[in-house]
Amino acid sequence: MNKLIKTFLTILIVLVFSFTGFSQGYKIDLKIEGLKDTSVYIAYHFGDKKFIQDTITLDNKGIGAFQGDKDLPGGVYLVVFPNMKFFEVLVSDDQYFSCETDTADLIGKLKFKGSKENDVFLDYQRFMIQQQKLSQELRKRRNDFKEMPDSVEYFDQQLKDQDKKVKSYWNELVNKHPNTFLANLVRSMIPPEMQEFEIPENTENKDSLKWVLTYQFNRDHFFDHIEFSDERLLRTPVLRTKLDRYFNRVLLQIPDSIIPQVHDIVEKVRGNDKVFQYVIVFLLNNFQKSNIMGLDEVYVYIAEKYYLSGEASWIDSTFMEKLGDRIGKIKHNLIGRVGKDLTMETSTGEWVSLHQVNAKYTILYFWEPDCGFCKKTTPQLNEIYKKNKDKGLEIFAVYTQGNKQEWLDYVNENVLDWINAYDPNQATYFRYYYDVFSTPVIYLLDKDKVIVAKRISAESLGKMLEKLL
Repeated sequence: MNKLIKTFLTILIVLVFSFTGFSQGYKIDLKIEGLKDTSVYIAYHFGDKKFIQDTITLDNKGIGAFQGDKDLPGGVYLVVFPNMKFFEVLVSDDQYFSCETDTADLIGKLKFKGSKENDVFLDYQRFMIQQQKLSQELRKRRNDFKEMPDSVEYFDQQLKDQDKKVKSYWNELVNKHPNTFLANLVRSMIPPEMQEFEIPENTENKDSLKWVLTYQFNRDHFFDHIEFSDERLLRTPVLRTKLDRYFNRVLLQIPDSIIPQVHDIVEKVRGNDKVFQYVIVFLLNNFQKSNIMGLDEVYVYIAEKYYLSGEASWIDSTFMEKLGDRIGKIKHNLIGRVGKDLTMETSTGEWVSLHQVNAKYTILYFWEPDCGFCKKTTPQLNEIYKKNKDKGLEIFAVYTQGNKQEWLDYVNENVLDWINAYDPNQATYFRYYYDVFSTPVIYLLDKDKVIVAKRISAESLGKMLEKLL
């Protein structure tokens, strides 16, 4: 009976530890020649930033250990010295290992015990350092002989051969060490192999067609080698670098090209909550700060689709309220949408409607006389107006403040013959519908009052109108 009870208890303990994900913690022993009685840090990558995980003080022999009673989240970690030099280690399944090196040659003298994956990672780092040096030398020599076509061709071929060698090494590493974090890490950096496109010689615009086919291939296959379910990639520079390059360089920078790919990438990462959270946070921040006109439409899409819909469950109510308010002010003035009509009193005491302005193009200008930037912009717009008013241009200039006499004096003294309007009580909610929180603000509308450009400088506007008119 006692044996039966003991056996049952043993099985129960094993089951409890199995189903509760029992954590053994971590311990990374260090021995650093050339350092003693000093602090060192272990940090990790997260996107384009690095964060300190732990700090220890080496003894007078340069010996110490990072340790904790909970497993470290997997990723690429950095052992950082006071002079900001560092070497990298992989943290994955092996969380009890040691590393030894010398400050005189961190990578050259580095060696691991107890982590086969770090042994392979170290070989990988040394190989890549060697290849980077070779690449720099080849590019330097190519530049030195840039006036000699035969030499340029030779070095170009050398660089192509080197690129093939690196890709071959990566593929061999992945095949030799399948199902490891290192394999996933390296695989994620391998670009998809571009296919050969068969384009008949008599095709018109052959180069343009090849560009389109290449673009479509990159768009559809850029993430082929990324294992999105592996959240260890979050603690590496790789995932953020890939996202940044794809959404800011590979894709055409127009909403119609970007929004479908936002949807596709989010669907790919839904299998892991942490990766899903990281990706949609990256996307929101990326398009919130974009300086490319028109991409605020992508920002609005992401905010409404994934945040304001309630999918971003980690966001608190204060942030959500601010985001909702911000989106409300942007969505009414997106490029391609009809601008909100404004009916205001003019400087001559009449009333005028923005939508009733009969012009091929209308500049909607929010300004005030005392604004420093307005003092520069207003005369520039006046010159643009004089040059183009007979070609179908009109300006609907909205004074944003309430000092009527100051406004009228400035209009008369500077002979501003365009439509001068104001709304002292802000009954039209122009600040909300056109997102006017500072001045000057310039919009360009077409004959149907569809927004063509927004928040544009007078110089850029002048160049744009030269083409349009």
